[in-house]
Amino acid sequence: VTMEKANTSFPSYNELDDYLTRRNSNFVLLLVATITSCGWIIYLTYYNSRNIGLILTLIINRLYKNGYIHIGSFSFSVLSGKVMFRDVSFINEDMSIRIQDGLLIFRWWKMYNPKQKQHDPKAETRLYVTVNGFEFHVYNRTDLYSRLQEIFGLEPTLIPPHRDEEKEREQRDKSLESVHIKAETQDPSSSWRSLIPVIKVNISTGRVAFGNHHLPQTLCMNFDDAFLTYATKPPSSHLDQFMHIVKGSLENVRVMLVPSPRYLGLQNDEPPRLMGEGFVVMQSNDVDIYYYQDEPGNHCDWALRSAVLPTYFLSH
Repeated sequence: VTMEKANTSFPSYNELDDYLTRRNSNFVLLLVATITSCGWIIYLTYYNSRNIGLILTLIINRLYKNGYIHIGSFSFSVLSGKVMFRDVSFINEDMSIRIQDGLLIFRWWKMYNPKQKQHDPKAETRLYVTVNGFEFHVYNRTDLYSRLQEIFGLEPTLIPPHRDEEKEREQRDKSLESVHIKAETQDPSSSWRSLIPVIKVNISTGRVAFGNHHLPQTLCMNFDDAFLTYATKPPSSHLDQFMHIVKGSLENVRVMLVPSPRYLGLQNDEPPRLMGEGFVVMQSNDVDIYYYQDEPGNHCDWALRSAVLPTYFLSH
């Protein structure tokens, strides 16, 4: 008896139509509302992130003129503090950066202590970044060549100087008259590093290349996984603000010289032998990285800024 009541409890089409008619509604509106809801759910699931990426691409390229930025898809979740992106690329006259997909997690629910040390490498990680399919290619140094032309008084032949660079040059010339080197303020709450003292980055399948089609060989470094940690500490000199520190490890690293595509010149000095894609210069299962660089003071002249050289250390 119970099963029969359960089977006959589902209303028929006429009963459902009468029920909707008594409440000033009809079956057509219910069907339209259901189809609209299903369509909206499908749009949010498959197309919303792509449309947001297209809108961000148009807005960023309208505001930023020194390169091209492309974002395939972009989505975020406020509750989990997660930002997801796919098919991201940045291209200018000197380099290109491409990311297949990745995510960024900002742990906003962690307690913020403004009195904690600003340069504490052992502080709690609040920002976590994961990237898949990372590619970084440097194929020119037009900024450096333009600076050399300016130093030696040559006519600029590479890229015409931007208006922003001209303004910076004027401000720099004014600051040369009265150089005042000022270190970073000691107030911990005055910098973003008090909020995000440590950043952890995990990269899966990365590639770094140096070269262009004017060179017969391109230097490439491939690795499978990279686990990096970024932090800051007090500078080695009182004239600087702070020191950048990147520590981490890489797995299955291979440095090679590969033939440059579209190279039409003559290759006089060929590598002694080719293994796979190119000539292997170095290969290791594990590589430890320690990179540090000082950040110049707020009012240092360009000579002091150019004197700061990055240093790195590789082992294993």
